[in-house]
Amino acid sequence: MNLIYWNIRGIGNFESKIALRNLFLSHKPLIIFIAEPKISFEHVPSWYWNSIGVSKYCLNARENMLPSLWALWGNDVPSTILFVFDQCIALEITCHQSTVYIVAVYASIYYLKRRELWADLSHLQGCFDGPWLFIGDFNTVLGAHEKRGRRPPPPLSCLDFLNWSNANLLNHLPTLGAFYTWTNGRFGSENVALRLDRAICNEEWINLWRTTSCSALVKHQSDHHPLLLSSDFSVVNRTSTFKFFKTWTSHEDCRRLVMETWAKKFRGHGMARLQAKLMHMKKNI
Repeated sequence: MNLIYWNIRGIGNFESKIALRNLFLSHKPLIIFIAEPKISFEHVPSWYWNSIGVSKYCLNARENMLPSLWALWGNDVPSTILFVFDQCIALEITCHQSTVYIVAVYASIYYLKRRELWADLSHLQGCFDGPWLFIGDFNTVLGAHEKRGRRPPPPLSCLDFLNWSNANLLNHLPTLGAFYTWTNGRFGSENVALRLDRAICNEEWINLWRTTSCSALVKHQSDHHPLLLSSDFSVVNRTSTFKFFKTWTSHEDCRRLVMETWAKKFRGHGMARLQAKLMHMKKNI
């Protein structure tokens, strides 16, 4: 499953539409999220969406202002819109007979407004148990290590972000490619770069998939790198793993069992023989 999130900084021009279409064709995302389109959804002709397989959409609600976050997907995506806030869109997706929750975020630049977002996301996660993924432009960082520039990031803003992550037992996925996903484009001492765009998930999301990765794609037509989230569904055997309990060592027959089991001869060489011994030991214990 592929997802794309892109703060595109305006999709009204021809070059941005071509760039977005190329992302679709290259990565075939299940859903794509667009932040800061800066135009109304109706200004994009329907034939354009049809050409890239988009048939359904959801826009965030911002009262009298234009929506700043779009979610786009096709008819073949079994999805339910859970909640729509001014800073995020939450979807419930059925994938490989599993239900997952995906939230696209475009956070406010004001930390007091972001506190409302942290509260909304915490409440949302508390209402639905399962794999959760949060992806987007969070407009804040975890600390000075995620900023390049003369001034350090506001510590209170960083602490709020960290507290929300820790309180909900969330993991910040490492981003492959460019570490700083946004830059002001200036040179020398005036240059500022931040890791604003990222993917965050809970442990259930990690356990559901065999692999999950987040990549920063090549930056063009925007001052933000697009994000590509790739998750491969796990097809490995989900039987419970073997655990050794220390209390077994107090059993009067433990030493005898281990010695007799380990003394058994197996054919093969090196690691093959060792593996066979360990499997036999596991079965006997």
